Amino acid sequence: MALAAFVAVLAARLRAASAHIAELRAQRDRDVETIANARQEAHRMSDIDEELERARTALADAQAALAAVRAERDAALRDAGLAHRQRHAFLAGLAHDLRNPLAPLSNGIELLRLTDADPGGRLRTRGIMERQVGHLMRIADELSDLARLSGEHAALQQAPFDIGAALRAMAQARAPLLQAQEMRLELPPEAPALPPLRGDGARIGQAVGHLVDDVARHCERGSTLRISAQVDGPTLVLSVACAADLAEDGVEGLAAPESVDVAALGLGVALALQLATLHGGDLRGLRPPGRRRARFVVTLPLDPDSACAPAPAVAAPAVAGDDSPALSVLLADDNVDFSHSFGTMLELLGHRVEVVHDGLAALAAIVASPPDIAFVDIGMPALDGVETVRRVRAQGNAQGVVLVAVTGRGSAEDRARAAEAGFDRYLVKPFAMQDVRDALDAAQAVRDGALRAPAGFASSQVA
Repeated sequence: MALAAFVAVLAARLRAASAHIAELRAQRDRDVETIANARQEAHRMSDIDEELERARTALADAQAALAAVRAERDAALRDAGLAHRQRHAFLAGLAHDLRNPLAPLSNGIELLRLTDADPGGRLRTRGIMERQVGHLMRIADELSDLARLSGEHAALQQAPFDIGAALRAMAQARAPLLQAQEMRLELPPEAPALPPLRGDGARIGQAVGHLVDDVARHCERGSTLRISAQVDGPTLVLSVACAADLAEDGVEGLAAPESVDVAALGLGVALALQLATLHGGDLRGLRPPGRRRARFVVTLPLDPDSACAPAPAVAAPAVAGDDSPALSVLLADDNVDFSHSFGTMLELLGHRVEVVHDGLAALAAIVASPPDIAFVDIGMPALDGVETVRRVRAQGNAQGVVLVAVTGRGSAEDRARAAEAGFDRYLVKPFAMQDVRDALDAAQAVRDGALRAPAGFASSQVA
């Protein structure tokens, strides 16, 4: 009886243990399944993380590529803007270069009409016109030269050459022009021989000659021009300047020269820049504040080997002016042919004409004895026309003078500067004779009391 009871209890316990074991196994299976699911989820999350990391990397690469594209676009826009400004400056300089000979030619045509009965006058006028046609032909040659050198197949002779010989040949070719203006050109001393350069000696002589022409054009008559040279490491540095400007370097109270855009200084300087660049060098321009003339610094690489060769170049004009009655006229212009032709034309119209060739002389003449009318070139040496007129207007005895700007530049900014300085009229070379007559009529009206002060600012059309 007791044994049967014990067996029954044991059997019950065994059944309970089996049920518990079955329950534990089921729980284990559920846990295994949960762990497997968790592992699958972990693998899936890992894949998502990897995908996110790849997406982040791709986004960073895209952002870097976009930044590079933007940088390239900005650089291209800057280059395009610079090219546009340089093209604008070059075209403005070209227009100025063309107007300078065109103005005396235009005056010459008018003079021929006015001097039918004066063979001597017609002969002088013909000489002026021939010289100016020569100028135009030189400009055409420089333009075609510049186009050729700017082309894809621009080629220069490559040989060692003596820069001293190239400079001497250039100076010899320019001697008649400089003598006509009573100017001297000082070259680097021959004693310590300059090291040879490699390239086209004739072309380098031509480039420096263009710079000499530009400096001479804006210096006073009788000035000394100076070319200096020094070796700076693997380069030769040439400086072309008016000696008076060099004497001002470092003088206390005088502002340092400012950098100038050489592309805006005309065809000759643009050609010099192109030639310097083709030789692996550079050209910079510096200008003292308030001055029109610039000084130039050319850098050229030295020839790493050795040897030598020479160089040629081209030239330009010169003449003067006279005196007669009616209005008293001051003509201030550094272009001698223009001054002579225009002054003669004014005299033939019956006026008394005084001619000066720089801003300081114009200022002194107007203040000392105010004329009825003054035709003042804006781009003069010593003191430009705008500053000259500003100082004239500051004088108490020159308020009734009709001041007329005569210039080869016709931009809105140039006109605004002229009006602000105190000019009454603005004539762009070559100008129509009617514009001159209108200015003379205004001066006559002021002198006769019909007008109390000069007529309001007026300007001719841009040619």
